[in-house]
Amino acid sequence: MTFQVRIANTGAVIACPAEQRILHAAITAGVDYPYACATGNCGACLSDLRAGEVTMLAYSDNALSAAQRAEGKVLACRARPASDVEIVWLGRGRK
Repeated sequence: MTFQVRIANTGAVIACPAEQRILHAAITAGVDYPYACATGNCGACLSDLRAGEVTMLAYSDNALSAAQRAEGKVLACRARPASDVEIVWLGRGRK
């Protein structure tokens, strides 16, 4: 199944298959999404999930704390959409 991901920073709406991570779908679609490690260790792709649901793959607590997760924050490099979502990046990673 493929979901629509709205990236609020740019207004872009991209297609993201459920098995693909949001960061990778964004990069493939030409969105200049900030990131560094892309493995859930640095937090450069820290994002606010404004709407929808994601499934999170394993990540470091140093990159995303339990408190941040409870506030609706996600790591785009570890988040797979489970519905249509709206997301806004907060990080300032390298590209």
